[in-house]
Parts: sequence; structure tokens; C-alpha cells
Amino acid sequence: MIPLCVPSRAAVERLLDRFAQMRVGVLGDVMLDQFVYGKVERISPEAPVPVVEVEREVFHLGGAANVVHNLRSLGASVDLVGVLGEDDMAAVVKAHLAALGVMTDGLVAVPGRPTALKTRVIAQHQQVVRFDREHKNPLPADVVAALGQCVEACVPKLRAVIVSDYGKGVVGPEVMETLLAAAGRHGVWVFVDPKPPNVALYRGVDVVTPNLKETEEMTGRRARTDDEAVAAGRALRDRLGARAILVTRGERGMTLVTEDEAPTHIPTHARDVFDVTGAGDTAISTLALAWAAGAPLTEAAQLANVAAGIVVGKLGTAAVSAAECLDALEPPAGP
Repeated sequence: MIPLCVPSRAAVERLLDRFAQMRVGVLGDVMLDQFVYGKVERISPEAPVPVVEVEREVFHLGGAANVVHNLRSLGASVDLVGVLGEDDMAAVVKAHLAALGVMTDGLVAVPGRPTALKTRVIAQHQQVVRFDREHKNPLPADVVAALGQCVEACVPKLRAVIVSDYGKGVVGPEVMETLLAAAGRHGVWVFVDPKPPNVALYRGVDVVTPNLKETEEMTGRRARTDDEAVAAGRALRDRLGARAILVTRGERGMTLVTEDEAPTHIPTHARDVFDVTGAGDTAISTLALAWAAGAPLTEAAQLANVAAGIVVGKLGTAAVSAAECLDALEPPAGP
């Protein structure tokens, strides 16, 4: 491990200021997160289950759309490529994206396929149950072709592309082949938040950000200790031919393994952990955007660690702003 060199507050501030000049693409599984909040005061007489008296419900962008939310919250411009159904939830997704100033022309409508929706019922700050409404079956050939056309159209305008793979069908062989070819022609780096069953699709990408469980599944190695995380990260990097692997390890922090530097371990920045929903989206958004804005990968990973530490302190699917990242840094030392 190399010693962690923390950039100065002034350097981070200059980096964050450049975020607004960056344009990043997001390819992946667009979802909608619904949170139904209520209270429980009795058990149902029909079955031994709690009765939730619903008080309010809210919708948040999820999956690849939450990556978009994080990028916009940090100040970047975003192009999104994915699919939606032809249903009421698709209209909700589009309305939320429009509120963020994000165009939806890269979203392909798929007849007969529901917009992916995850409904969480929360009572007394505890999740009671989650309902998933989605299809994971392969996309029709015409939809795959349309996704490829959207990728070809947007890549030349971008500094980086984030692949947000939740295993719902958007990230497939043809789309990834199109993306990697276009990215290679235009010198655009590809960052991947992976789904282990699709690991073969990521060969040739630049950076992969698996969590601990995903790292172990994709390598068949333990990754619990620092040394194990480094060995597993190296094995995955070698397998994929990637420039770097950033293993996100929860309370153990992050471990960055690159092709040309000694590995770096970054201790967690989280103070209080209330909800880990979407933390991976925040981490990869910040990592890719910081790199696009000119930060070396090590510094980009440190900022991603700070951002992830902030978002786990929030309830529900959340995003982090550049101002929050700056405020979370240690104040400058006095004279």
C-alpha cells in the first residue's frame, strides 16, 4: 500500500468548480424508487403481519437514473441511455429527469415491459417490505439496435461514460460492443458499476467499481482484508484488462488497484450510516466526474469515498452536491 496523499482543500475546490464544465454519459437500467411511509400500531387479525397506516409516499430516481441525479447534483451535464415502459411510471421518471434538466431522447420505450419500480414500505424508520415490479428478460432486437444508435450519437460529446448495470437487460453484448468501439474511437473512458453475471461483458473497460460481495463473486477470491482486496482487485483487473479496479468495502473503506501504481487503501469517511441505498451510484458518479475534471484516479477515489460517506447518512435514495463534499472535508489547519 502507498501512503494516502490527501489533496488540499483549495485543490478540491478548484476540482469541484470544473464539474459544471463536464459532460458524462450514463448507460444502464433506469429504475424508479417509491417510498411509502407510515406507522404501525397493530398486527393484522388476518395474519401475523404489521398493519401499516400510510401517511405519505414519494418517488426518487433509481438505478442508472440515480447516477444521473448524482451527476447533476454535482454540477455535470448528462446524457442518459436506457429503456422505459409505456406506463404511468415512465411519465414519473421523465418528469423527474426534466426537473433535473436532463433530456430523455436516449430512453427507448419498450411496449409490454413495465418501467422498473421498487416500492419500499417504511414504518418507524424501518423497512417493512419491498415490492419489485420489473422484467429481466432480454430486450427485443429493435430496442437493442435503438440503444446502440443512442450510444453512437452521444459518445463523441462526452468525457466519460458510466455503465450502471443492475442486470435488467440494458447492458448486453451488442450494446457494450457498440459502446466500447465508440469510446475507443473518441478517447472516452468507460466506468462500470458491475453485475457479476455480466462480468464477461466488461472486458476492455477502463474502471470497474465492485463492492466487496461483487468482487468475491467475480474473482472467486476472498476480499475481506486489505491484502485480500488487493489480490482480488488485481485478479479482476487482469481478467478484464481494465486500467483500475476500485473495490468498495463498506466500513472498511475502498481499495484502489491500478495498472501502474501501488495499491491504495482509503479509510471510510462515513460518520453515521442510516441507509446504504444508492451509495454505489454516488461513488461511481463522483469517481468518474472527478477523473473527467482532471483529477488522478487516486484523488478521484478519495472524493468518491467522501461523497459515499455523506450519502449513507441520508435516508432513502439520495444524491450529494459539490458543496456537501467540500463541507465534509476537514477544515484547513490554523496558523
